[in-house]
Amino acid sequence: MKIGLWGASITLSISLLLAGCAMSSAPPPADAMRADVAGYQLPRLPAAGKALVYVVFVEAWYGSVGFDVFLDGQTPAYAVGRNSGGQYFHFELEPGEHRIFSKGEKWAELPITVKAGDVVFIRQELQMGTMEARVVLVPLDELEGKYYVSKLKPGQAFAALEAGAPLPQGTERSLSAGEVFTGKVTGGNLAKGVGFSNINIKLLVTPEGGEPETFFVRSDSKVYDASGRPLDYQEAFKTYGKRVEIHHFVIRDATGGQPGRTDFEYEIGHKGVREMRILDQ
Repeated sequence: MKIGLWGASITLSISLLLAGCAMSSAPPPADAMRADVAGYQLPRLPAAGKALVYVVFVEAWYGSVGFDVFLDGQTPAYAVGRNSGGQYFHFELEPGEHRIFSKGEKWAELPITVKAGDVVFIRQELQMGTMEARVVLVPLDELEGKYYVSKLKPGQAFAALEAGAPLPQGTERSLSAGEVFTGKVTGGNLAKGVGFSNINIKLLVTPEGGEPETFFVRSDSKVYDASGRPLDYQEAFKTYGKRVEIHHFVIRDATGGQPGRTDFEYEIGHKGVREMRILDQ
């Protein structure tokens, strides 16, 4: 099976899902939620002098397509985390006025004001878009927020830097220092620049017992076989069904791995492969 065929119908399939499924997963009645979360403790509370925000993405049927969340800015340097369908994550922030952003077909924005000790709940809610899904940011009350957090799986928090802190010029934000992701390649497709002038490889990699993650193998990625022999990065095209080990970073440029390019903007905020080793022969 060729990897280039896996993603051919992704856009159409998502469009059909959006058309055929309800955009909003309504919570149960308040009494039912109250009984459900009785005695439930949130995974984390704010540290001294801080506030804490939980962001939930309820629609588990939406699958592995993720929506990033940004604090006080709309560039990757301000990204604080990402949810795919059926996930949540949390992040701390300083007391005061802030703006939360998320990006689907269009930017969504939600202004918030927090005090030290506050716990805020925000929902990334899907809406029908023209070519892809839109996401809006909806504040939730404590009961509904706790209920969703108790039912969802952890998403991805970007914790390498303090939330919202700009990155120094020319540096990259790792999801956590030294993090390595290991799993089996279970899907993907070609990721092209304008006019197929440059090709990257999009991989879906699923850890044992976990949810699939998306990675982009670029022309500046280093790829090795099981013996440690260097391979051309496009050999990632042939890894379907194989186990891989990936050292990754968050993409902050539109180059696709070739300095001077500007046609890979859609990869910004996603995970790029710094090094990948194919574990199976």
